[in-house]
Amino acid sequence: MKNCKVLLLLCTTLGWLLLTGCSSLMTHSGPYQGYYSGAKANIGMLQDDKTGWLMKPLLAIDLPFSAFLDTLLLPYDYARSDQDSAEQSPKHRIEQLDKKPIVILPTPDIDHDT
Repeated sequence: MKNCKVLLLLCTTLGWLLLTGCSSLMTHSGPYQGYYSGAKANIGMLQDDKTGWLMKPLLAIDLPFSAFLDTLLLPYDYARSDQDSAEQSPKHRIEQLDKKPIVILPTPDIDHDT
């Protein structure tokens, strides 16, 4: 019986550890977004009016865990800090395209019968 309780406690703890820090894991899997990117993402979503009522308590629970994981990943963030994220981020490339108008020049008519 005691082994069953210990196993249940271990599985519950492992499950919580896997589910927490989600924002930090998601922001670190993409292009470099700076230091404490998971905590910044959580705070940004908590302040956003478009975030649903169900998501806000989950973000509040995840915030300290993401901050802790971001602290552990500070050396990794420092190593990535010299990279240019513009080359890696599709969102940034699309924003750059929106700023620069695309000009399509007319092509001259070519006579293929000659």
